[in-house]
Formats: sequence, C-alpha cells, structure tokens
Amino acid sequence: MPLKRNPDIPPEVVRQHGEEELELLRLRVCLWRDDYIRHATPGAGEEEFFLCQDFIYEIEEYLYPYLRRLVETEHLTQAEGITFMDYCYAQVLEVAKYLGLETNLPH
Repeated sequence: MPLKRNPDIPPEVVRQHGEEELELLRLRVCLWRDDYIRHATPGAGEEEFFLCQDFIYEIEEYLYPYLRRLVETEHLTQAEGITFMDYCYAQVLEVAKYLGLETNLPH
C-alpha cells in the first residue's frame, strides 16, 4: 500500500519532526547499549557474544522498519537513514569492545 503524503503539512515541519524522531531514536539506542553493557562481563569474549546478536536483532526488528518509514514519508533523507543505521551498528561495536571482541569492520 503506497504511503500518502499530507499536502497540508509544510515540508519543513515534516523534516523537523523527522529530526526530532531521530534524536529520540538515538537516545533509545544509547539506552539499549548501556543496558547490554550493564549485563555484560568485561572481557567475556565469545561467551557473551549473544548480547551483540540480541542488540543487532533489536535494531533490525524494531528500529529499522520505523526508520524506513520515516525515509519513505520524507521525514528523513535516505542519507540520514544510512548515517543513523551506521550509528546504531557503531553502538553494537561498543558492546563488542566491552566484551573484548575484535571489532574491525571489513571495507
């Protein structure tokens, strides 16, 4: 089903709403990161890698569909969406570092 745009809402208001939503999502991701770190054992390595996997699952299951919808409705640009997803995965890497796991990304 195609998304309908509301012509009564000026584009600058739509974009402002998108920026506000993005900031709230950024805070949510940081709260998730902090919670995963709180439950992790420093340097636990592969033994607690499941925490990173769970974090990725939450991002892909809960945040990504909403972010995609914000891009589709022009609340955010595609570039902003990509930048935000990069930010999300960087937070997963923070948990991995806390666990003492290798965090180099292939280019």
